[in-house]
Amino acid sequence: MPQRPDYKTALAVIREQVQGKEFERSLRESTLLLEQNSSMAELWSLQGQSLQGLGRLAEAEACYRSGLEACRDAPRLLVQLGHLLSRQNRGDEACDCFSRAMAADASLTDAYRGLLNFRAIPLDSPEVATLLKLALDTERSHSARARALFLLGQIYTESGLDNPGFAFYEQANRFAAKDITGNREYQVSPSAAVMDRQFFQRHPRKHPTPACPLLVVAGLPRSGKSLVETLLAQHPRVAAGGELALVRKLAANLPTRENVQAQATRLAAEPGSPLVALCPPLAGSEVRYLVDTSPANLSRLGWLGLLHPDMPVVLCRRAPLDLGLALFFKNFRSGHRYSYQLATIGRAIALAEKLIAHWQAALPNPVLEVRYETLVREPAAVRDQLMSLLALDASRRPAPNGSGQGQNWRVFPSRSLDAVGEISPTLVGFAKRFRHQLAPLVRAYEDELARPRLSSPPESGGYRERRRKRPATR
Repeated sequence: MPQRPDYKTALAVIREQVQGKEFERSLRESTLLLEQNSSMAELWSLQGQSLQGLGRLAEAEACYRSGLEACRDAPRLLVQLGHLLSRQNRGDEACDCFSRAMAADASLTDAYRGLLNFRAIPLDSPEVATLLKLALDTERSHSARARALFLLGQIYTESGLDNPGFAFYEQANRFAAKDITGNREYQVSPSAAVMDRQFFQRHPRKHPTPACPLLVVAGLPRSGKSLVETLLAQHPRVAAGGELALVRKLAANLPTRENVQAQATRLAAEPGSPLVALCPPLAGSEVRYLVDTSPANLSRLGWLGLLHPDMPVVLCRRAPLDLGLALFFKNFRSGHRYSYQLATIGRAIALAEKLIAHWQAALPNPVLEVRYETLVREPAAVRDQLMSLLALDASRRPAPNGSGQGQNWRVFPSRSLDAVGEISPTLVGFAKRFRHQLAPLVRAYEDELARPRLSSPPESGGYRERRRKRPATR
């Protein structure tokens, strides 16, 4: 009698493969398990995610729909199908999926988030009452209560009630931070400050630079990286890779026994490049560039300059107030520990700006700085600059069937339109409505800019912020 598979262990393995973007492997293994047991909603979910990761969207949709038939309209599969339809600008179908998911499981906050991409939720609706109940439920985890509070913040803010909306966001961030241990400050790689222009002059490559498809678009989250990737991916020779974090992975794999100078000397003398080995295979022989938008690459760009000084780099910036608000309003699923307090956000933005200025002065690579405000006001001009940087012509990839301009997709500071919706300047200056609430962010930002060192700040508990004297009242 054949042994019953250990589904718990198998699911954990496939989950890790999906998270690591090993989509070919996760697809193969999820398919094998589904042949043995088609009643597990998570298996259908993982297979659908694998197909999406491989760009096989029609098959992913068919997978989710088959899973819904086999698993009696499992709510989480409805949400995933809704998100897939959203990416294709099929808003009415997506909203139907989200509404059905909410009706089946009112606690599934991801369905509310998906619905808010297309429709406002009125303050007097049953959905708001449910979210308030979820936020107040002390039996739920901190992260679950935070998810409800983030949604309430958006709903109230979109209704014009900025003060209670911001209060919901403050409480959401407090709950989200409760499960975080360790330093919450933005971290700068110690190698960054060492890698100035003289560093690259001291460590020229001893061999011809090996071909590498990587194109790094670096900056903090919400600074326009995904929008830049969208413009780049319109060209048939550019593939959108998302947050691959390949430069960070390269830095993490370097021997810890060597200091930066020793590592640079050794790498510059190697005929090959460990970065090339980290790149996943390209989809199609015509693709020349693979875009990596991971924020973790920003402070480690020196390793790219050392190994591939000919590789173009795009650096993204955004007005500090708008960027800070977008980070504070965003419920990150992982990482970005600095995003839960206004002061740590302010220091993170200042450090990112110092890093961008540092790399512009130091890197031997061709560098293009893209400002969010210019990007959303003049996307065609920015696209021309990007094509010029990459020495590509102006040809575009044909739009997929069913894709439109996404006019129904609603913009909000916490959400990136990515490859859907129409690039719009609607959010420029949005944070002015919250200038008073963002005062701690501005003070921390200015203090960090005045600090000469390019390094991570001390931990929050020991960081002494400059106190501004208030005028005496009479």
